[in-house]
Amino acid sequence: MPKSTFFRLPEERRARLVHEAIAEFADRTYAEASLSQIARRANIPKGSVYQYFEDKLDLYRWLLTEEAPRLKRAFVGMPSPEGDFWTRFDDFVERGMAFLVEHPRLARLSAAAADPTANPEVRGLHKAICEAGLQELRAVLEVGAERGALHAPDLDVATRLVATIIGPGLTDVVLQELGAELHEVLASDSLRKRLGPKRRRALAHQAVDFIRKGLGSGKPERRKET
Repeated sequence: MPKSTFFRLPEERRARLVHEAIAEFADRTYAEASLSQIARRANIPKGSVYQYFEDKLDLYRWLLTEEAPRLKRAFVGMPSPEGDFWTRFDDFVERGMAFLVEHPRLARLSAAAADPTANPEVRGLHKAICEAGLQELRAVLEVGAERGALHAPDLDVATRLVATIIGPGLTDVVLQELGAELHEVLASDSLRKRLGPKRRRALAHQAVDFIRKGLGSGKPERRKET
């Protein structure tokens, strides 16, 4: 995790270091990425990086488990507790797809950690962020359950099933449609442009409709009193 000196950096310098570190780890494998390159890209002495992080793994761990998820949450947001739950969940899924399109480097950063040939410590980090993502999704579905919008006798099981549909399942649909592998999509502006807002909304709606028919209670929602 970052040392206190990192947080004392001027905001502009700190943001530049984070930006270039994300770029380095997204453009190269963990083994190929280097602190020297990050320092060069950020226009700072290499030794300065060690004033802010213990080593390369420490920096990568923070980016993968703290900074990237924070940036994604800021972009995607959480479904509003107001209004129809399934409509809000539909928007939530579409924003998740939009994140891949508009922030490919952050998506590549996470995808690289899932590579079975990656450093075992790196693969362990990927498992940790997946579990954290499941907990966030569970909190979203819990709201739907409390409002009576969905029926899930075991919310943990439901969360993993829903995560599979809107994660690997929806990704597979997109890749089949584009006729490309994930790394090709994340590296190609032209491929990502084919996944425009209209198509994302259509795919998100189809996925959420499938989930709703499986988990929907079929009863009117219990609205929050204002």
